[in-house]
Amino acid sequence: MSVLLVFRTYADVDHVVPVAWKLLERGEEVHGLVSTGYDPRSDYRLRFLERYDNFHLHEVWPRRGGRLRRVLVAPVGWARNLLPWSFWFLLRHRVRLAAVEWGHGVVDAYEPRLSLRAAARLVKDLLVSVRDAGREPLILRSNLIVAAWFLRRRLVCLPHGLNVKLDAITTEAAALALEHGPYPWTDQNRFDAYVLNTEHHRQWHIDHASGDPAVMQTWGSARWSPEWVEVNRRIAPPFEWPEPAVDRVKVVLMVPKWKKRVRAEAVVDLVKRLQDLDCVSLAIKGHPRPEDGSADPLRADSDLDWQRIHDVTGVDSISLIRACDVVIDAGSSIGIEAVMQGKVLVNPSYVHEIRTLFDEIEGAAVVAESSSEVIAYLRRHASGSPHEVSSEGRAELMRRAVYASRPERFDVPQHYADRIVALAGGHLESHAREARTVPDTAVRR
Repeated sequence: MSVLLVFRTYADVDHVVPVAWKLLERGEEVHGLVSTGYDPRSDYRLRFLERYDNFHLHEVWPRRGGRLRRVLVAPVGWARNLLPWSFWFLLRHRVRLAAVEWGHGVVDAYEPRLSLRAAARLVKDLLVSVRDAGREPLILRSNLIVAAWFLRRRLVCLPHGLNVKLDAITTEAAALALEHGPYPWTDQNRFDAYVLNTEHHRQWHIDHASGDPAVMQTWGSARWSPEWVEVNRRIAPPFEWPEPAVDRVKVVLMVPKWKKRVRAEAVVDLVKRLQDLDCVSLAIKGHPRPEDGSADPLRADSDLDWQRIHDVTGVDSISLIRACDVVIDAGSSIGIEAVMQGKVLVNPSYVHEIRTLFDEIEGAAVVAESSSEVIAYLRRHASGSPHEVSSEGRAELMRRAVYASRPERFDVPQHYADRIVALAGGHLESHAREARTVPDTAVRR
């Protein structure tokens, strides 16, 4: 059986690779398509998948080779971004199921498939692919879902992140949009399965984004399943702290997504206080998607001393957390990695206005309501009194963030692989019966 997985950004790779790994382990043929704009050469996770004979990595716009070769293959890259190429690829490799990352589905104009309206929209999307080929990374994703729709291949939308936020409104734009009712995202209901990591995020899609409860499904977090975390930690590149930090606490501050109701002045103030703390060696990591968060806004403040701060934006989070003692993070799922690696997670809840799992689950993190509380904890840590995650807090975090709010643990990547194989093979009767007793894992026929 042939499955297609699309890799568009760093985050997609992070959450989709463990799914690919389990599919490969069970002997399925997996084709990975890398969108224009992402360079797979330095991605250790994709290098790991290439060890499998049944994994095939395809670069839509090849980057390997010298300048001359890149010039020569430019027409090839352009052609692969056109809509007809997606049809050809699915047919050529006998793809039974195509999985893309979070986002839109097939638009209303394509239903029913055999109609003048659908034909007109197909022509329009063909022209859009000609216009945007080579400059819009999303064009490959759009082309593939259209091609899969017309060829009647199974379509699955996989998570490209894990949402630890519990509030319905996370941005000012969302507040304005939701004033008039739910988002009209009915196109997402045309996937065979629209997969979420957590049950609270699935419920958000149903309540606020016109989600069909049968299509919106909670499969758990493959990315933070213990099975994958151990593999990921083993294959991640080594990293050594930038300076000797004897008798100092090695602290990583994860830059938040500035648009997510973050109090930027509070973040800057915290960094100023941390840089002057003698017991701390401070590193700052920007968000892997620069448009969401980076260290650059902090550089606008002349009082920050970058001689005393290490900018580790380019370092992989797994390796960085492995090398540090404390992770300071507000509103991001990377805090789960810190807890799973046995590091201390400090949640400065006051720097943003959003309630998260780390605010609600007691004992999973050090919750600080001011910069003074952050500093006070770091001094305690340096004096030999580090925070220890309670067994109850860890279990509750894993249940809600990793195990789809189920009471029992399960192999999440294996669950993804089983569901994908069942969908691709058309074996849906048993899953439909299961859906009636386990609503959060329903599969649409």
